[in-house]
Amino acid sequence: MTVNPTGPGLSLLVVTIILLVLSWLTVILRFLVRWSIKAVDLDDWLMGIGLICFSITCSFIITSIYNGAGTRAETLNDYYMVQGRKWYTYAQIIYCLTTIPIKGSICVALLRIATKKIFKYILYGIMTITVLSSIAIDIVIISWCRPLPAAWGAVPGKCGPATTNANVGYFYSAVCIITDWMLAILPAVMLHDVQLKRRVKVSVAFVLALGAFASTATIIRLRYLVLYNDPVEYLWGVAQIAVWPLVEEGTGIVAGSPAALRPLLRHLPFLSSSRGGSYGASGSKSFNRRFRSLNRNEDLKMNRFQCAANLRTERQDHEQQSDGDS
Repeated sequence: MTVNPTGPGLSLLVVTIILLVLSWLTVILRFLVRWSIKAVDLDDWLMGIGLICFSITCSFIITSIYNGAGTRAETLNDYYMVQGRKWYTYAQIIYCLTTIPIKGSICVALLRIATKKIFKYILYGIMTITVLSSIAIDIVIISWCRPLPAAWGAVPGKCGPATTNANVGYFYSAVCIITDWMLAILPAVMLHDVQLKRRVKVSVAFVLALGAFASTATIIRLRYLVLYNDPVEYLWGVAQIAVWPLVEEGTGIVAGSPAALRPLLRHLPFLSSSRGGSYGASGSKSFNRRFRSLNRNEDLKMNRFQCAANLRTERQDHEQQSDGDS
């Protein structure tokens, strides 16, 4: 028997499945493209590791949902209260570790196009901060209760303050927001004075938009972290919290792959450089013809306006002269 997901639990389940499908499709396409051009590199392997860790996190979240996450305490027995918390705690631990390879992959990819030392220092700094903060958060989560199973009530033990989870969440959210925005903005700063093809510009804009969206998801999570402080409705609250870090990491996997998928983008008509090239010849001629036609139409309209104005002026002069004679 399992718990039938409803409310926040059902919403979390749907979001988790969607993100899993999107992330797997993106990374599979990424590896197929990179293998086809014999260019699989460190950033690809890091993203692959990130996908595996993300999938493990999602599997723990789904297991937690079917054991009570997102369900009110009044409808759960003691078994589900313990199991739901246990699997959610496992998901928390893997979630922090998942952030390391995902952001590491994005940083390694950006290091290839970083021409200035300041950009390289920033990227190395982001990787260092991500690794240290993720490990630190996991240490806090694992050591919060002694022994660890006491965290989900499986055995008696001693635990830290109930506010620890929320405080840890605030700290890690701040780190993620800062690093997400830096990774979202940095490509634009690095490439602002570089002439790029249309498909490259689209991929960069796509990365910026998804990076901003991932950071926004982390910001939204902040308002739900206080739900950690409710020991009675803990499982109901965590379902509303967990959806946002999953969106952040799932978006990070998708956002970190457009650069590797550039060879595939050539087959999209609206991103094809050949189309852009043909436009430079025949398209410019067509534009010039339309422009000249537009000018002729505007000239005709202006001539008509001037003729009408002249007739109006002559009529007014004639009327004034008639009034003077009378």
